[in-house]
Amino acid sequence: MTCRGLIVLLIAVLGCIVPFCEAYENREVVTSVLPGITVTATKTEVDPETVPFSFFSVDREDIEQQPDFYMANVGELIRDLPGVHVAQYYPWGPPWIHLRGTGYFIGRTVYLIDGLPAWSFLSTTVHPKHIERADVLLGPSSALYGANASGGAVNFITREGREGMGAVVEMAYGSNDTYRPHVHAGGKKGNLRYFLSYTGDYSDGYRMKPVDDMIMLWKLGKKQYLRDASLEDNSYEHSFFSGKVNWDGESGTKAWVAFHYANRYLDGGQPNLVLNDHGDQAIVTAHVETPIASAAKAKVSVAYQYYDHPQQYNSGLSLDADGNLVLDSSVERKRDWEVKRYPVEAQVDLCPFNNMIFTVGSFFSREEEYRRDDYPQSGTSSLYEVTTDQWAFYVQDQILLLDGRLSLIGGLRYDYWKFHDIFVTQAEPQEPDSVSKDTWTYRGGVRFRLNDNISLHSSAGTAYWPGLPLWYFQEIRTGKTWREANPDLKPEKTWMVDAGVDGKVPTTGTEFGVTGYYGRIRDMVSYRYDENPYVEGGTIIRTQNLGEAEIYGVELYARQKITENLRLQASLTLNHSEIVEDPKNEGNELRNAPDYWGSVGLYYENPELLNCSLIVRFSDDRYYDDENTELPFFHMKSYKTVDVKVWRDWQIARRWILTTSISAVNIFDEDYETEIVYVNPGRYIEGAVGIRWLF
Repeated sequence: MTCRGLIVLLIAVLGCIVPFCEAYENREVVTSVLPGITVTATKTEVDPETVPFSFFSVDREDIEQQPDFYMANVGELIRDLPGVHVAQYYPWGPPWIHLRGTGYFIGRTVYLIDGLPAWSFLSTTVHPKHIERADVLLGPSSALYGANASGGAVNFITREGREGMGAVVEMAYGSNDTYRPHVHAGGKKGNLRYFLSYTGDYSDGYRMKPVDDMIMLWKLGKKQYLRDASLEDNSYEHSFFSGKVNWDGESGTKAWVAFHYANRYLDGGQPNLVLNDHGDQAIVTAHVETPIASAAKAKVSVAYQYYDHPQQYNSGLSLDADGNLVLDSSVERKRDWEVKRYPVEAQVDLCPFNNMIFTVGSFFSREEEYRRDDYPQSGTSSLYEVTTDQWAFYVQDQILLLDGRLSLIGGLRYDYWKFHDIFVTQAEPQEPDSVSKDTWTYRGGVRFRLNDNISLHSSAGTAYWPGLPLWYFQEIRTGKTWREANPDLKPEKTWMVDAGVDGKVPTTGTEFGVTGYYGRIRDMVSYRYDENPYVEGGTIIRTQNLGEAEIYGVELYARQKITENLRLQASLTLNHSEIVEDPKNEGNELRNAPDYWGSVGLYYENPELLNCSLIVRFSDDRYYDDENTELPFFHMKSYKTVDVKVWRDWQIARRWILTTSISAVNIFDEDYETEIVYVNPGRYIEGAVGIRWLF
């Protein structure tokens, strides 16, 4: 039997009856009203054991057990979960979080900060030390969170104060001359809780794009990548500030306000090349919820999200006719790139019966994007402006039957987008007409507990992504990097079904889960960075629709308690993502969708002696593009790493604790690509020491 046949059989056996109901879809399920348990999978407070969707959480304790990575990036927090593949961009970009083999983070993964959607690049506003928990919801979730959720959603929940938290001052030093100071303080006074923090990440960096490798690509016909290769180390300076104030009313009313700010600088490794020139980023979020009578709860969330990314490019590196390296450091382009977002969401949860939670909600977001490119050598410029409004309305119903053993959930959502107030200097016309898109998406699921230890679950859902307005409207035909607009680009549509079993064996301390999934993406959006035939070493960015992609696989995880202090955790994802029904790329592997990935970790916790973690992480090879270009970097090789962390807290006085840790990532100095043309720096070692004051 083929691999595909085995997976389809697994889905049939585990799901028994797979719910293909195309009338329901929206949000995740939750039932069993247990106050204080919030499940990203459903947007409601419920018992997680009643949720029929695949979801995982990484809490603060898990985060502190992870080795310190060479790049302080929130994607590292979730890379050991099944179904989650993380690729690292260089230090001004977001983590490329690919879920369930869908392989394109911008269009197929929803990033959330404290429950509200945030543009993927904005995820870099929050440092990992400022995260309390990271939730991952797998499977199409547009009915819950809107567009680009074909693979699922990732919700980064930021830290808040609690009683006895105290204050911490810490300094870490690592490879590549990396300094990471950290300070935080938190606590509780009456009904108020507070958390304030600063974290720095300053490094002389490493050579992200080694010149020799980019010369190799030049000689193989890919000339555009040599231009900004790293002659020198790519040093960076990143500063992060975070704060959260919570108010807990005695009647059940709650409110909180959180702010996060980052200032980021990244040197390009050449004179006059600055990839992020002290860009400012900010997220301010406010949330209020209150009971209504005894059977309902109302919630309102509002945010301001800001992203500023100034850049400066030189003419860069090239090879002359004799094969000699030539540097032209004159400034070729200056960019001012700014995005403002204003999301608002209102929701009401109703409990008309003890076994039902009915949810109705609405969402609105305005996004304003501004890009201006100035070309000093020619005295020309290119301006692009667009405003995107999104409206959405959704309903969801969860019902518990058979004394809570059977949980059913269904949801439906309507989304409407309007791209307007468009201005493009180099387009014709410069002020194109507004464009609108709309869609219905659904989601449904079922979970059945056979007994206290074993449960079956199955779900089905759809997703829809209208694409970036940039791809519809922006035209650039100046400088070395051109862009072609594609007003005929079709929205991308996804459906997926899954089924699985979760279980535990209390007598042996074993927990496990197996989930099979199958899905298809229609009118798949694909982007290309083609060589510019009019400018040597230049690029033309194009987008297109491919035919369809077929995705299926199995997600496995296990957790085994070995002794009182020692446990084993493992995850493995077996995946197949293939382009089908496309005349040019049929049979190719979907970009950034390897055939397998996972991790195995041993964790020893003994606060009186020592704590340590040892993690082996691995990934199969993958392609950068949907054409499956067989060139170095385009075909990124498989890798495995061994990471370790050792830490211990020392009580030095009644209220004073000394904290110490040392970690090593990629111990055996594995050489591999983190993302196309960006190279892993090899072994990274970091030590940290700090003082905690309990007040």
